[in-house]
Amino acid sequence: MRSGIAVLAVSAVLAHSSAVAQSGRIDVVTIHPPVAAPFQCSEHALGAEDHVPDALGSDCVVVRRVGGPGRNLASLYTGDGTRNEDWHSWREPLLAPFDGIVLIVQINPETTEPGVRGEGRSSAILFRQGFEDDSSAPQVAYIHVREVLVAAGDTVRAGQEVARIGNNGSSFHPHVHVGAFLGDLMSDDAVPLQIRMDLEAMGRVRGTARE
Repeated sequence: MRSGIAVLAVSAVLAHSSAVAQSGRIDVVTIHPPVAAPFQCSEHALGAEDHVPDALGSDCVVVRRVGGPGRNLASLYTGDGTRNEDWHSWREPLLAPFDGIVLIVQINPETTEPGVRGEGRSSAILFRQGFEDDSSAPQVAYIHVREVLVAAGDTVRAGQEVARIGNNGSSFHPHVHVGAFLGDLMSDDAVPLQIRMDLEAMGRVRGTARE
């Protein structure tokens, strides 16, 4: 699934930074969890997508223990899931992935209904780690966002609320696609990064999550 932000040009020099670790032949970046609520992510396997930032990206959804027998099993939505409001992810606050700079904000004002693939570019935010003009730093994209609170050029701190989860563009249901990479977004030499969540930060923010 090609995300809308993949059509945006971002200049960068291909290089590695101290924020990126090696894991076999895949580079890894650790980020602040995108939401405070319990969530789960489906990850794109190496080779499943051939374009950045979808390659090695993660599609993340909020889960709540309100389903199944005794309403104790994790569920993605209540009711039949036909409304965006049924989904636990819908309008969940999104938290900045690290201390850094907002490079791009892209808005699609349309909202997609669950089960129907939307059209046009997805709403997205692109962040670069660190406050210096460092083109070698990791970049992270949040895609399918809404109610964006930041603008290009803003600085953010890890865990700061920057938007809410939406359902727009190339999407079938409310979720946030998280993609990470090094290098020029439009270059064939861009390097996708596997995403790991900062579990220490996750422990700190879980107490703030709504039930």
